[in-house]
Amino acid sequence: MPSLIDIHGAIDLHIHTHPCLFPRIGDDRTIAQSAAEAGIAAIMFKCHHESTASRAYLLQSEFPELKIFGGIVLNSYVGGINPSAVEAALRIGAKEVWMPTIDSAHHAEVHGSTGVYDVQVSGSKKTKAGITVLKNGKLIPEAIEVLELIAQYNTILGTAHLSVPEIRLLVTEARKRGVKKILITHPFFCVPVGAEDLDFLKEMFSLGAMPEFVYCTVSPMWAYTTIDRVKETIEALGVNNCVISSDGGQRHNPMPNEGLRIYAQCLYEKGMPEKDVERLIKTNPRKLLGL
Repeated sequence: MPSLIDIHGAIDLHIHTHPCLFPRIGDDRTIAQSAAEAGIAAIMFKCHHESTASRAYLLQSEFPELKIFGGIVLNSYVGGINPSAVEAALRIGAKEVWMPTIDSAHHAEVHGSTGVYDVQVSGSKKTKAGITVLKNGKLIPEAIEVLELIAQYNTILGTAHLSVPEIRLLVTEARKRGVKKILITHPFFCVPVGAEDLDFLKEMFSLGAMPEFVYCTVSPMWAYTTIDRVKETIEALGVNNCVISSDGGQRHNPMPNEGLRIYAQCLYEKGMPEKDVERLIKTNPRKLLGL
């Protein structure tokens, strides 16, 4: 009988929950309950509009068998590239700091404004302009201060929806500033455009960054890439150097733990060895969280 990928002990670093200005399939508690029942070992909540560090802390006592983490996304709602907001989130326990997502200048360029996707609108203020980490071709001082905080707390830097030129400079500077954990956020998603290029991902890996491939990029609603292409890219980079997450929580996708299971199972069905799939969903993300 063919193997059924076991997600007991898996870790999902990228989950969207309600409360949120976007529609979600479940709130923090509902999605944590589903993950716990599926045997997931740890999850990370992400919100485009506020830090989730406090939300994770408050929920943790209800699920002793499940590690629950939060982070902060540097959109306009927290003041953009705001070192004070980052420091507060890290002191509370945030495990990842994401650069701007729906408020990034690159996101606005791709989607026509901030705050929207092709199939979802957040209900927040939308503008043609967005946030960038660059000025005159260099990282702004606030971005450098954020990198120093991430290094100090030894947490994860997520590149989010920045453009490829921004990511390149950010990752280079992050390594100079002592950041050890860097994720290239969903390189096959529609933002960042160009991040799916294998040469670029190899360049980022040479600088110490790891791509985070997510279920959303192959889900029926978006389908920006194929399982075959994801598998080929992971094999080219090496399974030790990648992670996969669900990026789930949208109401048009399954519960995040099921999205992660489907994604992992599909990679296996396409010929990836079971031990390699388990490394992508268990071993590698566990190291990033320091578990």
